[in-house]
Amino acid sequence: MGKQLTDNFREFTTATQDYIESSISYHKLDLFKKVMKGVVSSSYQIILGFFFLIALIFLSVAMAIYLGNVLENIALGYLIMGVFYILLMIVLSLFLKKTLEKILVKKASAQFFNDNEDIKIEQHEGLQ
Repeated sequence: MGKQLTDNFREFTTATQDYIESSISYHKLDLFKKVMKGVVSSSYQIILGFFFLIALIFLSVAMAIYLGNVLENIALGYLIMGVFYILLMIVLSLFLKKTLEKILVKKASAQFFNDNEDIKIEQHEGLQ
């Protein structure tokens, strides 16, 4: 009886250790997956932002030249574009912070905490 109890306790201890190790491995993998999703998403946004910024620079220079030709003073065209961007920066700094924070927190939390996407994908793959 005592030997059987000892064996059962060893099996229980071994099973508990295996469960803990498996649980730790699962959470490490899950964290890695979520971090990589964030890195990929951030990289994608940075690349898109970079190309948008390049396009905006070319469009701004073109607009400044156009305004300069219309006003017959190139420097005035550049001055108008500069003032426009300063005013835009002031308006955005006043109103954009809270809106942007809400959008980013909502997107990040949906991406970080939404595991239903993985379940849907697994169910879809199982149907095929």
